Amino acid sequence: MIKTLLRGIVSLGFLGLLFYLMREDFPEILRALKGINRPLFLIAVLISLSTVIILARRLQLIFGAEGVGLKFGESSNLTFIGFFFNNFLPTSVGGDLVKALCASRVTRQPVKSVTSVLMDRIFGLFTFILIPSVSFLFFLKEIKNTAIPLMIYSFLAFSVFFFFLIFNRRIARRFSFVQGLLHRVQLGEKVKKIYEGLHAFRHRRLVMAQAMALSILGQCLGIVMLYVMSISMGARASILYFFLLVPIVHLLSMLPSLNGLGIREGAYIYFLSPYIGKEYAAALSVLYLLILFFFSVIGGVIYLIRHDYHIRFKEVAVPS
Repeated sequence: MIKTLLRGIVSLGFLGLLFYLMREDFPEILRALKGINRPLFLIAVLISLSTVIILARRLQLIFGAEGVGLKFGESSNLTFIGFFFNNFLPTSVGGDLVKALCASRVTRQPVKSVTSVLMDRIFGLFTFILIPSVSFLFFLKEIKNTAIPLMIYSFLAFSVFFFFLIFNRRIARRFSFVQGLLHRVQLGEKVKKIYEGLHAFRHRRLVMAQAMALSILGQCLGIVMLYVMSISMGARASILYFFLLVPIVHLLSMLPSLNGLGIREGAYIYFLSPYIGKEYAAALSVLYLLILFFFSVIGGVIYLIRHDYHIRFKEVAVPS
């Protein structure tokens, strides 16, 4: 409860700071929102829904690789539920914990459910890093903010190291002391089972290739959705800037907060303002927040009416 309160304070603090810094730009932001091209905005919403379908298909594919039959309808429900619980748990990926627990109630296989949801998230995060790493090659001379390439390739180096850690036991053994620490809090065996499940994916190269392709497609559509939203308001910038900067914004939204609230909006303004204007960047962050709220409402309704998803308090611990 205290941690959630602190994250809420962080989010509200960032929002308050944004409101203060942007107070003189409110008329322009409202003008951008009022002048939106509704047909284009509707197209953007439909594109965003297609990304959810792709994410649900990726989750279904990964569960199937674990030998767990998960219907597409169930994976779609879990995806929306994840959006809903992101609003109450740390960072913009906090809903993954609830998603895994809900999945375990349906599949009756808690370890495989946790492993599948975690692997699904790993694919998503790696794609977030891969896209700007490639996009930056087209902007070697145009990007003058040295923090951007530093952030991109720092994330890339960490993700490559993480993949080696998962798929190479020799490297993993160098960190065996972590397992000893986990044993002290009675999590060693449970985390070991999850690691073994993740490690087993190195033998499922076709599934990994398919999941990576779906991840790239989904992330690209998500970026295109934001680009369409920006031009629906009248902003004009190369779509390549969006492929470079939007993934960085979403990565930063994973910092401790409530669903990235405040941090994400500030990052949109900071990174996109030089290319589409401050008022359009701020308006875009508002529209994206509305999309997330829309998905959250769907997820909340699904969780409310599907009693078989409901989590008991004792299940919040790591499944055994």
